[in-house]
Order: sequence, then structure tokens, then C-alpha cells
Amino acid sequence: MNIKKTIKAEVVHLTNIKNELLNREYDALQAYLRGDSNVVLYSANKQQAKRLYKKIKPEKEYPLSIRKDLIRVEKKDTKIAKYWARIPVAGRRGGVWVAIKPHEDIHEDVEICESKLIRRDGEFFLHITIEKEIHFERKEKKGFLFYAPSGLILSEKTAIIGIDIGEAVPIASVVRFGSEKEARFYGREVRGIRAHYNHLRKSIGRKKVKHGIKVIKRIGDAERRKVRDILHKATRMIVNEAKDLRERGFEPVIVVGDLKGHRKPRIKGKPRCRKKNRKIHTMPSYQIKEMLRYKSLWEGIPIAFVNESYTSARCHRCKSDGIRKKGVFMCPNCGLEYNSHLNAANNICDRFLGYMLGNRASVNMPQTPTAFSVPEKGTSGEAVCDGGNHLRW
Repeated sequence: MNIKKTIKAEVVHLTNIKNELLNREYDALQAYLRGDSNVVLYSANKQQAKRLYKKIKPEKEYPLSIRKDLIRVEKKDTKIAKYWARIPVAGRRGGVWVAIKPHEDIHEDVEICESKLIRRDGEFFLHITIEKEIHFERKEKKGFLFYAPSGLILSEKTAIIGIDIGEAVPIASVVRFGSEKEARFYGREVRGIRAHYNHLRKSIGRKKVKHGIKVIKRIGDAERRKVRDILHKATRMIVNEAKDLRERGFEPVIVVGDLKGHRKPRIKGKPRCRKKNRKIHTMPSYQIKEMLRYKSLWEGIPIAFVNESYTSARCHRCKSDGIRKKGVFMCPNCGLEYNSHLNAANNICDRFLGYMLGNRASVNMPQTPTAFSVPEKGTSGEAVCDGGNHLRW
């Protein structure tokens, strides 16, 4: 299968002539999108504009889309810059070669795909889409999706990184490798950012600020950028942790609780809490899942998405139903008091192992029934697979 990602690069050290050519091409694209067919615009850029942009907003600037066969990125490692890119423009045969500064290195084993040139505050940025092939398979059944190489073996060297996605704590992670366990929390700042900008939007509406809709849109853009930046950094830390485990001799697998389909529809006549609905329905759960998916696959780390139903309401130690109150999970059966997010992450790890047993009719030891060992009341044991030390994917 092929996996793509985008590398953001700043266009640097533009000469006056190159800056003029890029601005002229960019302005010509905006005029062409608004109906001026007589502008001087590179023919391939016209074709891309017709293909991509169907509805045009009058106050919006649209990026210049460059076909994969026309853009070229080379590593030259000059005094000015390490990477250079060729951008096709009208009136310049062979296009314009510009120096770029990407946020990470571009390796030679990737393919450059369709990319975009963006102008922001008078500066140009090139979003380069790259693609490479990975030898992974996609296995799916109801409530379970797994990306992994064929013939994957789960053994005592397997390190499972269970991830619970929530509103108060966007990412709660439990790493289980060998007999050890580590817990992490990521993105706690997101909740404060969302609450701050929600308060600003409400205050603007109450005060009836002139051009309030424009101000609210601008605030929304700032909120999205800040939240996205935090989530990018958090998911990168998780993938880097998995890479570190691999360097230490473990075989990491990232397991994410999938919230898809868990948002209950409104029941007619039943009262709703607007504040709670807003928090739940604006959770960036899809962004977190997609960021983890492409980043882990790019690094060759298997990733699974499992159904998250009732993982927050059950004890990860004895599997009994418990009580969740103010971020603490309490089990009346075994007396466990635990962080509710970490309890859910542990249950996600156990559910992944259960799915793996259920998906598989063969293991490298005699087949045993799909079951979990339940520790006695008051013990600190974890649910483990009953029978066999190795599970084969």
C-alpha cells in the first residue's frame, strides 16, 4: 500500500525578478478563477484550476496547484539553501527555481506528488506532497481495523501503546511492554484553548460587535491552527516513543480507541445540555486518528483502531462495571481507584488482544479458547491472553 504526507517548506531568498514572477502567476490565478479568461497564466495551472476549484468565494485567495509531472525538488546543498524547487510560471521557459526550507528532510526514496504554492502575508510557502510504498496490509472487521505487515507475530517483545481519546484529556496513553507499564497525557492545553475562544465568540455575540461574523471566523481560524499545532506535536511524540521502543528491541503496536458511531442522536422531547454537546461534538478525535495513522505507517509502525464502547465504564483489572466520577474510575468489585482515561486506555489494549485472538484460527502453539484470566479481588494483575506466548497475524 502507498502512504502520503505533506512537507511544509518556506520559500526563501527570493530575488526581485523571481518574486515578481511568482506574484504575477498567483494574482493571475485569482483573476482567472473570478472569470477573467484573458489573463496570462501557465496552461497547466489553468487546467488545475478548472479541475479543483468549482465554487469560488470572492474574498478568498486560492493556492496554486502544481501537477506532479511539472514540479521538481532537488537536494543541492548550496550556501543559500539545502533544497531547491522548480515552479512552472507563464513567460519563463523551464519555470522558476526557488530555494526552499522544509520542516524536515526529503529523502530520495519518495515520490513527489501534486503540491501547492501558498501566499500568506506576502511570503510564499510550498506544501510538498510526498508518497512512498510500505509493505503493510489492511485488515478490517466490525469494530476493528488493523494496518500491519503480513505475518506479524505478537510475542513477549510486543509493546502495545493504548490510546484513549477524550474531551478533558485529548490523548491518554498507556505503554505496556514486558512486565512494565508507562502512562502519558498529551494535549492538555487544547481544552483551555477551546474554552477561551468559545468565550470570545459568545462575548462578541452579546456585544453585537460590528462585522461580528468576520471577527468570529478569524477567531475560529486561530483556534484551529493552535489546536492542530498541539495535536501534531503530541502525535509526533507518541510515534517517536514507538520508534524508541523499536530501537530498544521491542516491537511496538499503536492501538487507538475509535469513537466513530458513539455520538448518540438527539431523542425528541429529551432535554439536552448545550455545553456538554458542544464539547463532545467539537472534539478533534478524527484529526488525532488521522495524524497517528499516517505518521505511524510512514515510520513502519503497525496501528490498530478498536471499538471503544464501554472501555471507560469497565474495570481494566477485573472487567466489572464501575463508577466514573470527575476523572476517577472506582470499581465496587475489586476496589480499584484509577484515572478514568488510563483505565480506558488499558481496556483498549486488552480489547486489541481479544480481537487478535478472535481474528485468528491459528497460533504457533495448540489452540485454546478465547478467554482472559481474571485476577482475584484486590490483586494488581493485568488481563492476559490465556494460552500461548505468541499470536500470529
